[in-house]
Amino acid sequence: MRKNIWGLILASGFSTRMGTPKLLLPFNGKTIIQHVMDESKKSQLSGIVVVINPEIDELKMEVSKAAVNRIVLNNIANQGMSTSLKAGLKSVPETTDAVVVLLGDQPLIAADDIDAVIQCYERNGNPLIVQAKYRTKKGHPVLFDHAMFSHLFKVRGDEGARSIIKNFPNNICFAAIEKPYPHDIDTPKDYEKLLRKEVS
Repeated sequence: MRKNIWGLILASGFSTRMGTPKLLLPFNGKTIIQHVMDESKKSQLSGIVVVINPEIDELKMEVSKAAVNRIVLNNIANQGMSTSLKAGLKSVPETTDAVVVLLGDQPLIAADDIDAVIQCYERNGNPLIVQAKYRTKKGHPVLFDHAMFSHLFKVRGDEGARSIIKNFPNNICFAAIEKPYPHDIDTPKDYEKLLRKEVS
C-alpha cells in the first residue's frame, strides 16, 4: 500500500536580495514557482501544499492557477522560514505518513528528484529523514517522517529544518541523485546564471 506523502512548497519569502518577487520571474516560458509546482504534480506525491506570502498578490494568483491541493497564506512570513514550514505542516491531512519539503525558488528541481527521495523512504524501512544528495552537495527535497513533525513544530526563525537535520545525523537516509545541485535563486546574479542555462 502506497504511503500518504505530501509535498510542502515553501514560497513565502520577501525576495529581499532579489529586489523583486523572484518566484514570478520567467524561466523557460513560465515562472520559477510554476516550474516547482509542475514538477511536484508530476511526481509520486499524494498531495501538494504551497505556503505563500499574502502580501504578494500576483503570487497568490499564480499559485491559484496551478490546481495544487492547498494554498496556505503565511501572515507571519516576516518571522522566518520556520513559520512557513509549520503553517504547511498544520495543513496536511492527519493521515499523512511523511512530508517532502521543497523550495519555491528552485526551478531546476525535477519530479525524478522528488521521486528519488520518496523511493529511498519506502525502500529503506521508512527512515525518519531522507535528504537528496546530488553530485556536488546535499539539499532539497528533504523528506520527514510523521514521527519528526513534533520536532519540526519547534523550529524558530529563519532556520527552516536545518537544525533538525543537524540534530538527527544518524537517522538520515541519503537519496543519491546523479545531477548537479539545483541551486535556489536568491540574487540577480543567481537569476542571470539560471537564464544562461535557458539558452545553453
